[in-house]
Parts: sequence; C-alpha cells; structure tokens
Amino acid sequence: MAGLLVASAAGVADAQTVVHITGSTAFRSATVTAITHILKPGFTYGYAGTSFTGANQAIFTGTTISNNIPVIIKTSWSGSVAGVQTVSQQLPISTWLTNSTPQSTTGTPSAPSVYDPPAVPEVAMSDGVQATTPFTSPVLAAANVGVVPFKWVRNVGSPATLANITPNLAQALWLNGNLPLALFTGSAADESTQIYAIGRDPDSGTRKTAFAESGIGVFTAVAQYYPTNSSGAIINRANAGPIAGQKLVPTETINGIFVDVGQGGYASGGDLAAAMKASGSQAAIGGYYVTYLGTSDAATAEAGGASEMNWNGVPFSDVAVQEGQYSFWAYEQLDYRSNYGTVDANGKAVADQIALQILYADAVVAGELLSTMHVSRQIEGGVISNNY
Repeated sequence: MAGLLVASAAGVADAQTVVHITGSTAFRSATVTAITHILKPGFTYGYAGTSFTGANQAIFTGTTISNNIPVIIKTSWSGSVAGVQTVSQQLPISTWLTNSTPQSTTGTPSAPSVYDPPAVPEVAMSDGVQATTPFTSPVLAAANVGVVPFKWVRNVGSPATLANITPNLAQALWLNGNLPLALFTGSAADESTQIYAIGRDPDSGTRKTAFAESGIGVFTAVAQYYPTNSSGAIINRANAGPIAGQKLVPTETINGIFVDVGQGGYASGGDLAAAMKASGSQAAIGGYYVTYLGTSDAATAEAGGASEMNWNGVPFSDVAVQEGQYSFWAYEQLDYRSNYGTVDANGKAVADQIALQILYADAVVAGELLSTMHVSRQIEGGVISNNY
C-alpha cells in the first residue's frame, strides 16, 4: 500500500479531474460509499436504477477533502476480471454516465441511459489478484484494500435440507451442470430432484474466486443455466419470474473473447440475485438452483426468499472469515496502470484517497477490514495461515 500511494499528494491542480472506475460488482457498495466519504460536503451524485449501492453506473461531482481536487468520478461495474482486462489492455467502456446526468446532494436515482463516448477506465476494483486472470500483462499497480467474502446460495423454494456444499459437490455440479439433490442430502427420496448450476460470466471475480476456492478451476469449462419466464426472457432485474423454463447459457463474445455454450452467465451479481429470488423452479424444471454471490448480492437474494448454504460444513460469519474457518474469500484490490501518476497525478491522488478510505473504514460495507483479519493467504483458494 505504501508503494502504491507514493506521491498521492503530488501534482494537485485546479482543473477538474475525471476518474473512471470499473471492476468488481461484489465490492461496488464499499467503493461508492468510500467515494462519498472522500468528497467535501455539497458534492452531488446520480445513479442508474433505484439502489445506490447496487447501481451498475453512477457519477459523482465535487472536490476531495484531501488536496482540494475538483473531480468527477464515474463508475461502471463490469466484473473484476473485465476490470483488470480493460485497465491493463486499455480497452474502452461505453457506459459512463454523461456530465449532464441529473445529480443532487442526496443522490438522484434512475439516471437516463445517456453515455459519454467510450473511454478507457483508469481504475479497477478486483476480487483477488491479477495473476489468476487471463490478463496478466502488463502488470498493474495493486493494493490490498480489504477482504471480500462470498456465499453459496440456494434459490427460493428449495428445501432446508439443501444446506451444505463441499468442494467435491461444487466440482461435480459445475462440470456436469446438474446433480441429483440426493447427493447433497443423503436421502433416497431426493434422487429424482435435480440441482442446477447457475452463476456469473467469465468477467466475474466472484466466479473466479468460487472456482478457485472449490477446486473447479478458474479456466475450467463448466455448464451454467439461465432460468426463463413465461415469455422466454432470461430472468433478471428487468425480467421478473416466476420460472417457466431454463436454457444453457448461449454463446457470446465478451470484450472480444468468445464464450461457448454453458460457459457464460450473468454479467452482474444483482441480476443473478434477482434470478435466485424467482419462484417456480420445482414445477418448471423439476429442481432448484445453487450459485455463488458476494455478501451484498446474497443479502438481496436472501431478502427475496433465497437461503445461504454452509461451505464445507462452516456457516458464514465475519468472525469465521477473520479466524480462518470460513475460507470462501479473496483480497479486494484497487488496481491501476503503473504510469498513472505520470499520466494524471490528480487522478492517481483521487484513486489513492479512495483506496485509503476503503482500507481504514469502508471495507466493512462489503467485507472485512484488513486490520481485523487474523489469517492471510497469497492467492484466492490458497492455503490460509495464521498471522499471530
């Protein structure tokens, strides 16, 4: 962190700076909260949809408390892996809200879908390290700013006996796409009921961490489904249930990379959480869904009737993460290109202020403060060691 934040106070000027942030949907709630805490009172902001901490896009206009930097901060959340890709490969994103987006000091929701010309993001929030993505070069400057935990979740209507998932079950489920419920419950009465895999696309750090932690393998070919409603639409925040059918995720191209049938998934945790809240799976598909979510999105799914599962026999809790019993977590990193301070000293200074705000205060919004962790690991899915 000290190396990353060198010269964060240098190069301050009066011209308004623009900072574009992308990456982790699992950690966006902590990031946007931190942004509101580094700006002087009187700043304004607007966001897409009705949930500030769950918005895919947002814009903030104000002046930083430290260094008095006039700044516009724009966020567009694409997933951790996509964030690393777009920042490291300098690929433009086309969903930055325009400066004319309605804003207010209390936050204006329902921003219209009017965007700037495509622009390259300077900063990415990443669940886990760059080395576990396909985009390992050029190496980004990175700082651990917190710990982001995840949960395994079963959909609404699923039986309480679907309570636990193990590495072996996760591997078998995602490699095959479905498994009998009986393998989870040990009951012969459940042999005819199926559990189906549902999840995120390969741009997701949540998926990357889930597949590393469970032993599925970050780059392993898997089979994931989309639930559909009576109109045949994929169920998400825009298309409500109940579930009337399903299909393997079709082929798609994400940031120039071809993704085969079954390999893709939801582009955001919010849409996946909406699918997990949809009822009717038993009648429509003869079974239920299991997935992986960040804690914020899991809370949304659980509020709609979905339920969290134990991981390898251990229920999630902050203490269980901090003491090393619950291992489904990754370090959250703030990444930017190593020459960012040379290209835009003010932009780097703003990014560093966000990093420090998350590190010392706001990581708790989406996970754990590093200072509360009594264990550590080198990489997601890696061996956990005590710090004492």
